[in-house]
Amino acid sequence: MLIKIVVLLLVFSIRSSYATEENLNNFTLTGYDKQNNKKWEIEGESAQLSKEDVALRSVKARLYGDNGPVNMRADRGFLNRVNRQVELTGNVVIKNSEGDSLFTDILHWDQDREVVWTEERLRIVKNDSEVSGEGGEIDTKLTKAVIKKDVKFKAVPQAIIKSDGPLNIDYTKNIAVFNDNVHVLDRKGELFCDKLTVYFDKDEKSITRVHAKGNVKLRRGSSLTYSSEAIYDLKEGKINLLGHPKLEIYPE
Repeated sequence: MLIKIVVLLLVFSIRSSYATEENLNNFTLTGYDKQNNKKWEIEGESAQLSKEDVALRSVKARLYGDNGPVNMRADRGFLNRVNRQVELTGNVVIKNSEGDSLFTDILHWDQDREVVWTEERLRIVKNDSEVSGEGGEIDTKLTKAVIKKDVKFKAVPQAIIKSDGPLNIDYTKNIAVFNDNVHVLDRKGELFCDKLTVYFDKDEKSITRVHAKGNVKLRRGSSLTYSSEAIYDLKEGKINLLGHPKLEIYPE
Protein backbone atom coordinates (compact mmCIF):
# COMPACT_ATOMS: atom_id res chain seq x y z
CA MET A 1 0.00 0.00 0.00
CA LEU A 2 1.21 3.52 -0.77
CA ILE A 3 0.81 6.06 1.99
CA LYS A 4 0.22 9.70 1.22
CA ILE A 5 0.44 11.97 4.24
CA VAL A 6 -1.39 15.28 4.39
CA VAL A 7 0.38 18.53 3.58
CA LEU A 8 1.74 19.06 7.10
CA LEU A 9 3.54 15.72 7.00
CA LEU A 10 4.92 16.38 3.54
CA VAL A 11 6.32 19.64 4.82
CA PHE A 12 7.89 17.75 7.69
CA SER A 13 9.66 15.32 5.34
CA ILE A 14 11.23 18.26 3.51
CA ARG A 15 12.39 19.78 6.79
CA SER A 16 13.62 16.47 8.29
CA SER A 17 17.25 17.47 7.73
CA TYR A 18 16.73 20.43 10.09
CA ALA A 19 14.78 18.76 12.89
CA THR A 20 14.58 15.30 14.41
CA GLU A 21 11.06 15.67 15.88
CA GLU A 22 7.97 17.75 15.24
CA ASN A 23 4.67 18.08 17.05
CA LEU A 24 1.32 18.55 15.34
CA ASN A 25 -2.10 19.42 16.74
CA ASN A 26 -5.43 18.30 15.25
CA PHE A 27 -3.69 16.18 12.65
CA THR A 28 -4.94 13.96 9.82
CA LEU A 29 -3.08 11.06 8.21
CA THR A 30 -4.43 9.43 5.04
CA GLY A 31 -3.45 6.17 3.34
CA TYR A 32 -4.09 5.17 -0.28
CA ASP A 33 -3.73 1.92 -2.22
CA LYS A 34 -1.82 1.50 -5.50
CA GLN A 35 -4.90 2.55 -7.49
CA ASN A 36 -4.98 5.82 -5.54
CA ASN A 37 -8.14 4.83 -3.65
CA LYS A 38 -8.42 6.08 -0.10
CA LYS A 39 -7.98 3.10 2.27
CA TRP A 40 -7.89 4.74 5.68
CA GLU A 41 -7.82 8.03 7.53
CA ILE A 42 -6.51 8.74 11.04
CA GLU A 43 -7.35 11.85 13.05
CA GLY A 44 -6.27 12.93 16.52
CA GLU A 45 -5.60 15.74 18.95
CA SER A 46 -1.82 15.63 18.63
CA ALA A 47 1.00 13.77 16.92
CA GLN A 48 4.72 13.63 17.64
CA LEU A 49 6.69 12.82 14.51
CA SER A 50 10.14 11.30 14.18
CA LYS A 51 11.95 9.89 11.16
CA GLU A 52 10.20 6.49 11.24
CA ASP A 53 7.43 6.78 13.83
CA VAL A 54 4.37 8.85 14.70
CA ALA A 55 3.06 8.92 18.29
CA LEU A 56 -0.66 9.79 18.43
CA ARG A 57 -3.13 10.95 21.09
CA SER A 58 -6.94 10.62 21.10
CA VAL A 59 -6.93 8.54 17.94
CA LYS A 60 -9.91 8.21 15.58
CA ALA A 61 -9.49 6.11 12.44
CA ARG A 62 -11.80 5.20 9.57
CA LEU A 63 -11.18 2.31 7.18
CA TYR A 64 -12.84 2.31 3.76
CA GLY A 65 -13.97 -0.86 1.98
CA ASP A 66 -16.68 -2.52 -0.08
CA ASN A 67 -18.82 -3.32 2.98
CA GLY A 68 -18.90 0.24 4.28
CA PRO A 69 -16.62 2.15 6.65
CA VAL A 70 -15.11 0.71 9.82
CA ASN A 71 -14.38 3.10 12.69
CA MET A 72 -11.65 2.77 15.31
CA ARG A 73 -10.87 4.84 18.35
CA ALA A 74 -8.31 4.71 21.17
CA ASP A 75 -6.67 6.93 23.78
CA ARG A 76 -3.26 6.62 22.13
CA GLY A 77 -1.64 5.23 19.03
CA PHE A 78 1.76 4.50 17.54
CA LEU A 79 2.27 4.43 13.75
CA ASN A 80 5.38 2.94 12.18
CA ARG A 81 5.81 4.80 8.90
CA VAL A 82 8.09 2.08 7.48
CA ASN A 83 5.99 -1.09 7.89
CA ARG A 84 2.67 0.84 8.21
CA GLN A 85 1.63 -1.04 11.33
CA VAL A 86 -0.30 0.72 14.10
CA GLU A 87 -0.52 -0.04 17.80
CA LEU A 88 -3.59 1.33 19.60
CA THR A 89 -3.75 1.46 23.41
CA GLY A 90 -6.33 2.48 25.99
CA ASN A 91 -10.10 1.98 25.57
CA VAL A 92 -9.76 0.59 22.04
CA VAL A 93 -13.06 0.22 20.16
CA ILE A 94 -13.74 -0.94 16.59
CA LYS A 95 -17.21 -0.68 15.07
CA ASN A 96 -18.26 -1.67 11.55
CA SER A 97 -21.15 -0.34 9.44
CA GLU A 98 -23.52 -3.05 10.79
CA GLY A 99 -22.96 -1.99 14.38
CA ASP A 100 -20.74 -4.93 15.38
CA SER A 101 -18.10 -3.90 17.92
CA LEU A 102 -14.76 -5.04 19.32
CA PHE A 103 -13.39 -3.86 22.70
CA THR A 104 -9.89 -4.32 24.15
CA ASP A 105 -7.02 -2.40 25.79
CA ILE A 106 -4.19 -2.97 23.29
CA LEU A 107 -4.63 -3.66 19.58
CA HIS A 108 -2.19 -4.04 16.69
CA TRP A 109 -3.35 -3.14 13.19
CA ASP A 110 -1.70 -4.41 10.01
CA GLN A 111 -2.93 -2.26 7.11
CA ASP A 112 -1.62 -4.54 4.35
CA ARG A 113 -3.20 -7.74 5.74
CA GLU A 114 -6.32 -5.87 6.92
CA VAL A 115 -6.27 -7.61 10.30
CA VAL A 116 -5.99 -6.59 13.94
CA TRP A 117 -4.66 -8.69 16.80
CA THR A 118 -4.04 -8.56 20.53
CA GLU A 119 -2.67 -10.66 23.37
CA GLU A 120 -5.00 -8.93 25.83
CA ARG A 121 -8.55 -9.70 26.85
CA LEU A 122 -11.01 -8.82 24.07
CA ARG A 123 -14.76 -8.79 23.58
CA ILE A 124 -16.77 -8.90 20.31
CA VAL A 125 -20.45 -7.91 20.33
CA LYS A 126 -22.58 -8.84 17.32
CA ASN A 127 -26.39 -8.67 17.22
CA ASP A 128 -27.55 -10.37 20.42
CA SER A 129 -24.39 -12.44 20.92
CA GLU A 130 -21.12 -11.73 22.66
CA VAL A 131 -17.81 -13.57 22.55
CA SER A 132 -14.81 -12.87 24.77
CA GLY A 133 -11.41 -14.40 25.37
CA GLU A 134 -7.72 -13.81 25.82
CA GLY A 135 -5.72 -13.00 22.70
CA GLY A 136 -6.90 -13.22 19.12
CA GLU A 137 -6.74 -12.11 15.49
CA ILE A 138 -9.70 -10.53 13.71
CA ASP A 139 -10.14 -9.09 10.23
CA THR A 140 -10.82 -5.36 10.25
CA LYS A 141 -14.40 -5.88 8.96
CA LEU A 142 -15.14 -7.97 12.11
CA THR A 143 -16.37 -10.91 10.01
CA LYS A 144 -13.77 -13.55 10.97
CA ALA A 145 -12.00 -14.12 14.27
CA VAL A 146 -9.71 -16.56 16.05
CA ILE A 147 -9.84 -16.28 19.85
CA LYS A 148 -6.87 -18.04 21.42
CA LYS A 149 -7.98 -19.14 24.90
CA ASP A 150 -10.34 -18.80 27.85
CA VAL A 151 -13.29 -18.45 25.47
CA LYS A 152 -16.79 -17.48 26.56
CA PHE A 153 -19.74 -17.12 24.17
CA LYS A 154 -23.20 -15.85 25.11
CA ALA A 155 -26.12 -16.09 22.70
CA VAL A 156 -29.88 -15.64 22.50
CA PRO A 157 -31.91 -17.67 23.34
CA GLN A 158 -30.09 -17.93 26.66
CA ALA A 159 -27.01 -20.08 26.09
CA ILE A 160 -23.45 -19.84 27.37
CA ILE A 161 -20.56 -21.70 25.75
CA LYS A 162 -17.12 -21.88 27.34
CA SER A 163 -13.93 -23.56 26.15
CA ASP A 164 -10.19 -23.47 26.74
CA GLY A 165 -9.80 -22.47 23.08
CA PRO A 166 -9.03 -21.68 20.42
CA LEU A 167 -12.32 -20.51 18.93
CA ASN A 168 -12.61 -20.02 15.16
CA ILE A 169 -15.63 -17.96 14.16
CA ASP A 170 -16.72 -16.92 10.66
CA TYR A 171 -19.70 -14.56 10.64
CA THR A 172 -19.88 -14.65 6.83
CA LYS A 173 -20.56 -18.41 6.92
CA ASN A 174 -22.49 -18.27 10.23
CA ILE A 175 -20.33 -20.92 11.88
CA ALA A 176 -18.18 -21.12 15.02
CA VAL A 177 -15.86 -23.94 16.12
CA PHE A 178 -14.97 -24.28 19.82
CA ASN A 179 -12.04 -26.46 20.85
CA ASP A 180 -10.80 -28.15 24.02
CA ASN A 181 -12.86 -28.67 27.16
CA VAL A 182 -16.13 -27.28 25.76
CA HIS A 183 -19.03 -26.65 28.15
CA VAL A 184 -22.49 -25.55 26.97
CA LEU A 185 -25.13 -24.37 29.42
CA ASP A 186 -28.70 -23.53 28.36
CA ARG A 187 -32.20 -23.65 29.84
CA LYS A 188 -32.57 -27.37 29.10
CA GLY A 189 -29.33 -28.65 30.58
CA GLU A 190 -25.60 -28.99 29.94
CA LEU A 191 -23.33 -30.45 27.27
CA PHE A 192 -19.62 -31.30 27.55
CA CYS A 193 -17.33 -32.29 24.67
CA ASP A 194 -13.88 -31.88 23.11
CA LYS A 195 -15.02 -29.97 20.03
CA LEU A 196 -18.23 -28.13 19.23
CA THR A 197 -19.36 -26.71 15.89
CA VAL A 198 -22.17 -24.14 16.15
CA TYR A 199 -24.35 -23.03 13.22
CA PHE A 200 -26.26 -19.73 13.26
CA ASP A 201 -29.31 -18.33 11.53
CA LYS A 202 -28.29 -14.86 10.40
CA ASP A 203 -31.86 -13.62 9.94
CA GLU A 204 -33.21 -14.95 13.23
CA LYS A 205 -29.93 -14.14 15.02
CA SER A 206 -29.94 -17.43 16.88
CA ILE A 207 -28.22 -20.82 17.07
CA THR A 208 -29.91 -23.41 14.84
CA ARG A 209 -27.71 -26.50 15.20
CA VAL A 210 -24.72 -27.76 17.16
CA HIS A 211 -22.42 -30.72 16.43
CA ALA A 212 -20.45 -32.06 19.39
CA LYS A 213 -17.50 -34.45 19.01
CA GLY A 214 -15.28 -36.32 21.42
CA ASN A 215 -16.22 -37.45 24.94
CA VAL A 216 -19.72 -36.05 24.62
CA LYS A 217 -21.70 -35.89 27.86
CA LEU A 218 -25.25 -34.53 27.89
CA ARG A 219 -27.11 -33.71 31.08
CA ARG A 220 -30.89 -33.25 30.95
CA GLY A 221 -32.62 -33.12 34.32
CA SER A 222 -31.60 -36.26 36.22
CA SER A 223 -30.36 -38.18 33.18
CA LEU A 224 -26.88 -38.40 31.69
CA THR A 225 -26.06 -39.45 28.13
CA TYR A 226 -22.59 -40.40 26.85
CA SER A 227 -21.57 -40.74 23.20
CA SER A 228 -18.73 -40.02 20.80
CA GLU A 229 -20.83 -37.51 18.81
CA ALA A 230 -24.10 -35.64 19.18
CA ILE A 231 -26.05 -33.48 16.71
CA TYR A 232 -28.62 -31.16 18.24
CA ASP A 233 -31.18 -29.50 15.95
CA LEU A 234 -32.61 -26.63 17.98
CA LYS A 235 -35.38 -25.84 15.49
CA GLU A 236 -36.75 -29.39 15.58
CA GLY A 237 -35.77 -30.00 19.19
CA LYS A 238 -34.06 -33.31 18.30
CA ILE A 239 -30.75 -34.79 19.42
CA ASN A 240 -29.03 -37.56 17.45
CA LEU A 241 -26.43 -39.52 19.45
CA LEU A 242 -23.72 -41.31 17.47
CA GLY A 243 -21.05 -43.83 18.43
CA HIS A 244 -22.47 -46.36 20.94
CA PRO A 245 -24.44 -43.95 23.13
CA LYS A 246 -25.07 -44.81 26.77
CA LEU A 247 -27.93 -43.45 28.87
CA GLU A 248 -27.96 -43.21 32.66
CA ILE A 249 -31.25 -42.31 34.38
CA TYR A 250 -31.41 -41.43 38.05
CA PRO A 251 -34.53 -40.93 40.18
CA GLU A 252 -35.31 -37.37 41.22
